[in-house]
Amino acid sequence: MNILLLNMPDFLPFIAQSTLKAPHLGLCSIAASLPPGHNVYVGDLVNRRSSVRESIIQAVNTYKPHLVGIASMTFQYRTARKIAQLIKNNVGAGSPRPYICLGGYHATLMHQEICSGEDGELFDFLICGEGEVTLRELVEAIEVGARRNVPLQTIAGLSYKEEGMWRHNPRSPLLDLKTLPLPDRSRRIWSGYTYHVTPVDTLETSRGCTFTCNFCSMHHMYSTTFRTYEIPRVIADIENCKRAGAGMVLMIDDNITLNPRRFLELCEAIIKEKHNDLWYWAQVSSRGIASVPELSRAMAHAGFKIVFLGIENVSKRNLEQLKKGDIVEYNRKAIRLLHDNKVLIVGGMIVGNPEDTYGDIEENFRFFREQGVDFYFDQILTPYPKTGIREELMRQGLVTNPDDFTRYNGFWANVRTKHLSDKELEFVRWKLHREYYTLSDPTPLYRELMGVSGYAFRNLRNVWKKGQLLFNSERTVFEREMEGYRRVNEYL
Repeated sequence: MNILLLNMPDFLPFIAQSTLKAPHLGLCSIAASLPPGHNVYVGDLVNRRSSVRESIIQAVNTYKPHLVGIASMTFQYRTARKIAQLIKNNVGAGSPRPYICLGGYHATLMHQEICSGEDGELFDFLICGEGEVTLRELVEAIEVGARRNVPLQTIAGLSYKEEGMWRHNPRSPLLDLKTLPLPDRSRRIWSGYTYHVTPVDTLETSRGCTFTCNFCSMHHMYSTTFRTYEIPRVIADIENCKRAGAGMVLMIDDNITLNPRRFLELCEAIIKEKHNDLWYWAQVSSRGIASVPELSRAMAHAGFKIVFLGIENVSKRNLEQLKKGDIVEYNRKAIRLLHDNKVLIVGGMIVGNPEDTYGDIEENFRFFREQGVDFYFDQILTPYPKTGIREELMRQGLVTNPDDFTRYNGFWANVRTKHLSDKELEFVRWKLHREYYTLSDPTPLYRELMGVSGYAFRNLRNVWKKGQLLFNSERTVFEREMEGYRRVNEYL
């Protein structure tokens, strides 16, 4: 059987399209878990953004898949729908009409809603939860014979059609990670995954998070659990990434510092095995970093040059609303420890909370500047489906866009506050980001680690951005930039 697995091209407007093209890890993990004897092709459209339609048609007509798997986040779902329709309309002469299966976060969160509406006609199957075992069992079922004779109801986590009606099987138990093989990166049909010009790859050392932040939908995928791979398995996967040509590895764990002592052990293993010749990136928590002071030093020696730190907010009121706990002092300590060891920080910020005023939002930007955060990743609170914060904001009448999920990526305002409209919220975030980050001098650590070329590029960009206001009002520049951002994920 020929199997084509596709990842969506949609990306976050925060990140320049040419800056980061990171490959999808989950599809390579699924490819490795499928039964032997099948031809499996992984098509990651993240580096085919300028030719999405042509790339899909070429892949379908070249590989003639019997089954197409589509992975989609919520904000990518519109593109997933279009791709499903495109495949149905463009199967070459003499080729089988492939089954189309949707998986990923959006299918997990919204499978009932998808199947009960018109979109249910686009897909043959949906997978809810982790896909490695469910898709493997689906492939085995399809391979056996005609679908009407196969007990699809025995496949946990699968939604399927029976006599024109959708059926939803119970979720499968969470997987024992020890049973999963290494991701099969050799199945990729396209290359060119980079961070700037450095070849980049992705891996995970764990899955899940035990925290209950009410803006996060992760617990629908993994519950509130934390499962880890054994350290030797992680080292083997790093070696796998190196063989695939990576010079930088993104560790995409949901919360790698949930067990900071284990992370310390991993860093020591990376050093021991001499894999600190790579650059590493990870998403870390301030609690985890602050609780083990020696961890930051080990991270630096292991090759961690940059981390994403979820600072979130400096307001105790807002942190309580988000169910993050009072982490402000943890943030200060974590920033100091990381900077003392020359690790660059991408600071995560969430604004647009119900009580936020202009001054409340500016307080967060001021904190980032005072603490010397190197990169700002400021997001507007987003009412993702099935989250606690969505229910609260809907109840308060603060959700202004409950249905257009293409805007659910943290960049656009889908809510208002009690003091700011959604449009004003977008403007305030843009204005403060521009003032406190875009047009400000880089941090000393940024200048030291990024070198003269990186510093010079940023200064040249800032000269151009400052010049925009010589002939245009601030609002005009804002509207012009937003119009450009609206077009970044327009495919097909």
